[in-house]
Amino acid sequence: MKKFLSGLFIICSLSVVSFGDSIKVFVASSAKLAMTDVANEFKKSNPNDEIVLTFSATGKAYAQLSNGFPYDIFMAADSKYPAKIVADGLVISTPEIYAMGVVALYSNDKNLIKQGINALKSKKVKHISIANPKVAPYGVAATEILASYGLTNATASKIVMGDNIAQSVQFVDSGAADIGLVAYSLLKVGQPKGEYLVIDKSKYAPMEQSFVLTKYAKGKPLATKFASFITSKSAKELFKKYGFETK
Repeated sequence: MKKFLSGLFIICSLSVVSFGDSIKVFVASSAKLAMTDVANEFKKSNPNDEIVLTFSATGKAYAQLSNGFPYDIFMAADSKYPAKIVADGLVISTPEIYAMGVVALYSNDKNLIKQGINALKSKKVKHISIANPKVAPYGVAATEILASYGLTNATASKIVMGDNIAQSVQFVDSGAADIGLVAYSLLKVGQPKGEYLVIDKSKYAPMEQSFVLTKYAKGKPLATKFASFITSKSAKELFKKYGFETK
């Protein structure tokens, strides 16, 4: 009997060591590459814990959360959606900025990029890729950029919208769009298919990409721990690697 109990104790102890906690984290598509690295870095010190990342347009994820989908952490591409979540009473923390978004002009045609923003007026450009401003903050930024340069009317018939900013990049990569206003964070690292030019940040409202701990994170130490890591020096260096600015 003693041997049985001793064996049972060992099994239970191993179970505690082997199995960690799990949380669900929504991440705006613009931060997909950076947050994948951030989560992997966190896992080095927390190998038994599971960070389930979901990427999409911020507006779509907000609708999911509002309808009961249990995201523990909500990482938006702006500060407006986290503010809405606070107003809805769905949080256990105040919003924190994890990165400042940057917009870039992107095309497979080097000559178009050499023309800068004026390339959008070119007769050669038939389709301009942006994210849908109804659900994607980078789409909002794109419309602000067009307005700042007085190009709203001149480009209206050329606009093609991706469901999220990652899809807007894909439109350019595939040739479905000649040029696009997209997230710099999806282009800086690696070898993008085309060329890009960072847009003057004074031409659109600051993109304070913020996150909140939702009500579903209550009683989950892993959520709090990972949230702290998101704003750590290590995480900030990774965000910078992908072209984000940090505070």
